[in-house]
Amino acid sequence: MSETPFSIAEPSGKYPPFAVVTESDHSAWILIATPLCLSCILLFSLINLSIRQTNSVRAGLDEACLASATVLACIQSSVVLGACAKGLGKSIELLSDRSLIQVQQMYYVSNLLFVVSLGLSKISVAFLLLRLTPQKGHMRILYGIITLMAVWTVASTFTVALQCNLSRPWILIQESCPGVFLRLKLISGFDIAFELSLVGVTINLVSALQAALDIKWTVIFTFSMRLPLIIAIGFRLATFNVAGLTTNPTILQAEYITWTQTELAYSIIAATIPRLRPFIKKLATNYGASPANGYGAGHANETGGDQQSGSFQMLTLRPKGKGDEYNYRIWSGGVPRRNNGASVDSQRMIIKKDLVWEVDPDPNRRICV
Repeated sequence: MSETPFSIAEPSGKYPPFAVVTESDHSAWILIATPLCLSCILLFSLINLSIRQTNSVRAGLDEACLASATVLACIQSSVVLGACAKGLGKSIELLSDRSLIQVQQMYYVSNLLFVVSLGLSKISVAFLLLRLTPQKGHMRILYGIITLMAVWTVASTFTVALQCNLSRPWILIQESCPGVFLRLKLISGFDIAFELSLVGVTINLVSALQAALDIKWTVIFTFSMRLPLIIAIGFRLATFNVAGLTTNPTILQAEYITWTQTELAYSIIAATIPRLRPFIKKLATNYGASPANGYGAGHANETGGDQQSGSFQMLTLRPKGKGDEYNYRIWSGGVPRRNNGASVDSQRMIIKKDLVWEVDPDPNRRICV
């Protein structure tokens, strides 16, 4: 007596999975990673935007670079998702000739957008550090790093753009792409070096400041959150399939694409974290000044006078042992009040400088001022 096979009916309301990983289809990895990374980018961008609305600090080049990187990252993620709709992540046997060309074109564009967005996110962090330090030595170092990052971004963009046949550089299948993995390793090597340099500059900058130890560690930890990018870069290199790039890239590069999206998203998130309000208060107030409720408001100043709520004292990065060289104070804002019939409005936006006079006991010596 033969056994009759049977199947268990699926309960009503149950739908098949959106994507399944099979031998000929790895698009599920990309379809999970890309929307998740895009959601994280948008979330942190909205947080940063809401913070910008609560303070009157003028946006600088760091914010402009970060905003540009965010916009390009959103476009890049959209292009990747569009390529998945055309067949990215599936084996070339499952794609039509027209779809195969479209997938390669969209994948080519996504790589270019990735490089530019990644470079801008790094440059934004360097510009943020530049805005936080008044020391010329640190400024020269940061300007050098920014220049190198800009050159790296442009060079990497051309390297990716011209990786194969120059007449149709987006075509990968059955094309010759000599040295493509070596070029990728060089790009990634500089990528890692820039991340280490940003953290190193932060440590050097903070170590020379008059601030509590816990504040220094908080600032270092905040900027050091970029270091996990090195892990993403390593996995991205490890999953790059050299042979599969020109044979079946739509499926054999699926894991590599997943780590590409991860690196880009985390780079923008790590560039946004130092701008969150708790860290902004530490960076802008506590470098040589007392903690306060909003940029030093409501605390006594160094001359012993009470500082009215709503004003702030820009006591930024003051190096150790050089207090006499940083005696400038800039006062701004504040609520008008009367003191002995005089308004403190006249003290707004006045730059004060402490002067030290030396009396020479020799009456025959001429003193020139």
